[in-house]
Amino acid sequence: MKYKYVIFDFDGTLADTEEANFVIYQKLAEKYNLRNITMDELGRLKKMHAKEVMAYIQLKKRYLPFLLKRGKTLLTQDIKNISLCKPDIFHIIGRLRNMGIKTGIITTNSKTNVKLFLETHNVDVFDTIVSAAMFGKEAKMKKIARKAKMSLDKFLYVGDEIRDITAARNAGMDIASVGWGYNTVESLRKHEPDYLIFEPSELIDICKG
Repeated sequence: MKYKYVIFDFDGTLADTEEANFVIYQKLAEKYNLRNITMDELGRLKKMHAKEVMAYIQLKKRYLPFLLKRGKTLLTQDIKNISLCKPDIFHIIGRLRNMGIKTGIITTNSKTNVKLFLETHNVDVFDTIVSAAMFGKEAKMKKIARKAKMSLDKFLYVGDEIRDITAARNAGMDIASVGWGYNTVESLRKHEPDYLIFEPSELIDICKG
């Protein structure tokens, strides 16, 4: 087995929170004096790295933790209505576990929201769930690897953003970028992930090696 531990992002990879988060952003933009974003502009933002997005919406770095915290709280109210990004995603993760592969989640969303979402969909297929800062996934990846006493080359991270590629690469993990999430396929390709997948079932063959 090429990979023994597969870790997933949450927003845009497992949970289709894009529309809900866009509505939440509109609510917070006025309070934090951020740039108003139209749906047309959202298409442009989907080609950008998260740090470029922050500059575009004129978000000062010191306000980021407060904005994220408030956004997560607002999302809690709607999390039970959020759909899966792919209808078979949890079935495939269950198959990975049956192959003896451990599975986890590292997300900038809250553990509360993730657990509510999983409970709503009656899912229990993850060995660990970790919440990280916006640009703190790399440290969490390394921590999980140390705790699992596994070398980083046995890990695969699955995410939908450019910053996921950066974090995985810096941590020493391989990355499978998904073509159904936030960043566009074109922008993901430019950052050369190890894999670019369009269906969850592709993870089965990738993990077998």
